Amino acid sequence: MANPDDLAALAAAFRKARYQVPALGDTGSVRVGSTASALETALPGRSFAFITAWNGNSEAEERMDNAAADGALAAELDRLQLARWRAVADDAQGGHREAGWLVQDLALADLDRLARRFDQDGTLAWTRGDGVRLRMYHPCPTKALPDLWTDWVE
Repeated sequence: MANPDDLAALAAAFRKARYQVPALGDTGSVRVGSTASALETALPGRSFAFITAWNGNSEAEERMDNAAADGALAAELDRLQLARWRAVADDAQGGHREAGWLVQDLALADLDRLARRFDQDGTLAWTRGDGVRLRMYHPCPTKALPDLWTDWVE
């Protein structure tokens, strides 16, 4: 996992990560900067988002906290009456894995609100037919290279 104090490196790690909806097999693979046409063919919806409630630096003793946060996020998505599928994110080296949710038709305002509520550094969001975008919940660092696929949301 990238150093959370180096926001440019953290954003790069998010962009390199692999995102997957296991129930969909290879169809459920998502990458920042790519279209998700196979996933979009399998699932209805105008837009999609990936969000997790996990503490990214989780240690074994924090697993219960992660499970509780994940349950609270799932309950909020259910309250909003949104279709959701279990999803996972893996870092490019395979050393870090987080459970989250692929959510259909979650408004960006709600995605941002939930990301902040669950203290997330980043989420994914895209509209059907468009490339998958990374949303980082920090000011854009001055040393960050311009990136077409990253939105810095303060």
